[in-house]
Amino acid sequence: MSQTADIILTHGKVFILSQTVPASAVAIRNGRFVYVGSDDEVEDYIGSNTEQIDLESRTVIPGLIDSHVHLLYYGRNKLLRADLNGCKSIKEIIQRLQAHDEKRCGEWILGWGFDQEILAERRFPTRHELDHFNKPVLISRLCGHACVVNSKAIELVGPEKIPDSARDTGLLTEEDMNPVWEAMPQPTFKEMVEAAEFAAAKALATGLTSVHCLVSSQTELDALRHINRQSQLPIRFYVQPSYEMLDSLLAEGLKTGNGDEMLRMGAIKIFADGSMGARTAALKEDFADDPGNNGILLHSDEELTDMVRKVHNSGWQVAIHAIGDRAVEQAVNAIETVLIETGEDNRTRRHRIEHASLLNEDLVFRMADLHILASVQPQFIITDFWTINRVGPERYRWAYPFRTMLEVGIPLSLGSDCPVENLDVFELIYRAVSRDEHSQFERLTVEETIALYSLGGAYAMFQEANLGSIEVGKLADFVVLNQDIFSIPKNEIPNCKIDKVFVGGKRKI
Repeated sequence: MSQTADIILTHGKVFILSQTVPASAVAIRNGRFVYVGSDDEVEDYIGSNTEQIDLESRTVIPGLIDSHVHLLYYGRNKLLRADLNGCKSIKEIIQRLQAHDEKRCGEWILGWGFDQEILAERRFPTRHELDHFNKPVLISRLCGHACVVNSKAIELVGPEKIPDSARDTGLLTEEDMNPVWEAMPQPTFKEMVEAAEFAAAKALATGLTSVHCLVSSQTELDALRHINRQSQLPIRFYVQPSYEMLDSLLAEGLKTGNGDEMLRMGAIKIFADGSMGARTAALKEDFADDPGNNGILLHSDEELTDMVRKVHNSGWQVAIHAIGDRAVEQAVNAIETVLIETGEDNRTRRHRIEHASLLNEDLVFRMADLHILASVQPQFIITDFWTINRVGPERYRWAYPFRTMLEVGIPLSLGSDCPVENLDVFELIYRAVSRDEHSQFERLTVEETIALYSLGGAYAMFQEANLGSIEVGKLADFVVLNQDIFSIPKNEIPNCKIDKVFVGGKRKI
């Protein structure tokens, strides 16, 4: 054999997406797979310096790719804000904010992650309750589409910048939050680097080897660039900047695909609507549990089409946040209009919709016909348990319809939307294959889920030739599990653990 391997791994159960022949061994050289097959034949790749690892019958899957994650926001929240996730009462929120303030003693008290639906009071906290503190307070709902501020914050921002209703309640949603976000202290560059390093390490530890990471500021992007220049990124980043960053990126001459194997420019993120949790997702019919409210479209049809046109014509992929069926329809219309204008096929441009949580039959087939990608979040199915009440049983048939989307040919990728959801790959897989009692017909198999979680994510970032499956020639990103996830009972999937993680043929865990 003229080409020996740097590493070989044997006696495993290797999950190969594109082949039916089982494999038990892989050989890696210069960060890529040079052999995938049997234990006997892989011995041909052994040289005097080849590292040999016995997998002891453990299962090997491709490196997992989170296709929608606010990873730096997650790191920033963990390090700089009070964690309100799981709070069961407003009293508990106040207690956690108090403990956080005693520890950090900053100019503002910032908290994130509460869900009013699981509070004993079953409502949002109020401005007056947050006036317990004699300094500005801002707490954000776990979806990020609603926040509550206290009187000090309103005073500092300027009451004239706050809608009348919010001056009384302190509750702000969508674009009404902007004046408060602009007034609150921003993380320093050093803090952002620390947040990025912390979050990337957490992502690696859960079994992720690549992330489609949404960023909303130049500071976040610069932090990732700084870490990459030091060759310290442990996982691959496909950066998804906000639309507000587009002009500065164009001034740098950047477009989708620019970068290197560890840090690459991805899609430009545009918001079309809000969230189900905040009742700001744009629905074609009113919320079943809030008659008279059908959510918010953040742009007119013409405005959204103009934004998509600018992104498209600048050489960027577009990623439109659209949760409600009215917003998804608007996003599909905008993408279709621009594709017709330019005579291009979305198989080439791969414009995508983030979430696509509530669809209808017409939208499903339109997305398939246009080859519009969907980045979906299985954890929403259980965490947003109230969705069936938001939309009613009839429309719920089209909530998170992953199997239907897969079967009609919509290209799917899977994401956590962390920190909205947990950064936990096994929780995500479990929810895709188990779902809830109302939607068992939309379950995916474990094999389908892992394929979408790897190759689906690679396709959505134009990297299916390099990532997403264990094949000769591809980058050696893979995960070794402590259990055979394909044979254990479904309810044991959340108990799986990571044994080893390799990125580019290098063992990271």
